[in-house]
This record gives sequence, C-alpha cells and structure tokens, in this order.
Amino acid sequence: MDYELMMNGNVKIGERAPEFEAETTMGMVNLNDYKGKWLVFFSHPGDFTPVCTTEMIAFTRAHTYFKQINTELLGLSVDSNSSHLAWVYDIYCKTGITVSFPIIADRNAKIARKYGMISSEVSTTEAVRNVYIIDDKGIIRTIFVYPMNVRKIYTRNTKNCSSSANCRLYKKFYSCKLDSISASNTSYP
Repeated sequence: MDYELMMNGNVKIGERAPEFEAETTMGMVNLNDYKGKWLVFFSHPGDFTPVCTTEMIAFTRAHTYFKQINTELLGLSVDSNSSHLAWVYDIYCKTGITVSFPIIADRNAKIARKYGMISSEVSTTEAVRNVYIIDDKGIIRTIFVYPMNVRKIYTRNTKNCSSSANCRLYKKFYSCKLDSISASNTSYP
C-alpha cells in the first residue's frame, strides 16, 4: 500500500487543515472550535475493539497533560454516535475511566476521506490509523499514517525514552511544537 500517495492526495504538512463540522460524543464540533490551541486529531478503525479501547484509555490518561501544553484531543471513526456513546459507557463500566474528549461519528466517511483516513486497499468502510497534529493556527504540522493492525502507544515519561517506540508520538509532537515556537521567537513554557 502506498501510504505516502494516499496521504498526499488529501492533506499535506504545512497546509491549512480542512474544515469540518461533525457530531461527536460531546455534541457538535468544528475545526474552528480549536483555534488558538494545538490539536491531536486521530482516527481508529472501530469501537469495542481491544486495541482501540486501550488507545482511548491511554489518550484519556494523557489528556490532562496535553491540556497543560495547550493541546486538545479529537478522535474519529466511521461508527455511529450511538455506538461511540455505548462504547464510552462500556469503557467507564469496565474501568471507571471517563473518556474526556470528543469522538467524531463520521458515518458517511466524509471527514475521513477529506483527511485521507480511508484506504480502499485496506477497507472502504474503516479508517486506517492516522494522527494529525494541527497547530494553534489550524496548520497541519505532523501526519502519521499506519496500518490498522499497528496501535498508537503513549507514555508520559519522555525523559528516559530516547530509543523506545513508546515515545515516538510525544517526541514528534514536542519536536513539532518546539520548531513552531522557535520559529515565532517565543520561549517554550
């Protein structure tokens, strides 16, 4: 599969992120709601799957930290909002963890296709795993695209992870954010 071609046919690093309005587990959102904040916008293939569930839990645990660095989280899948709400409730019932960020219900895959999250070589109905880091001005700074069978891994301990796969997303995020801050001659908080 040519992920580079799939990705570049839709959005590119350095370009304005495509606008959208969507129904989520926390009401309607649009990209403009995140102006002035960084956004980690990610997709997952489906609700109630073990890997996607652990990702939601990991993101929820990291959400407080992301907020401290002026960053919000936004998930997406092509499942319905009813499915998302049932899944979020199931996560709470089984773990006591409340998913603290919205998950977009993109039933017609309009947003997923706009962002290059659907690959017909893999599935015409499920989003492959994507992460977009969008800066506080709405510009795409980082794009990760990888197969559905590979999960995102997060850790809050970035000091001791120079070669660990667990730190790639954070390191990429920090690098992207630091580069942007350096470019604007602002000190890092």
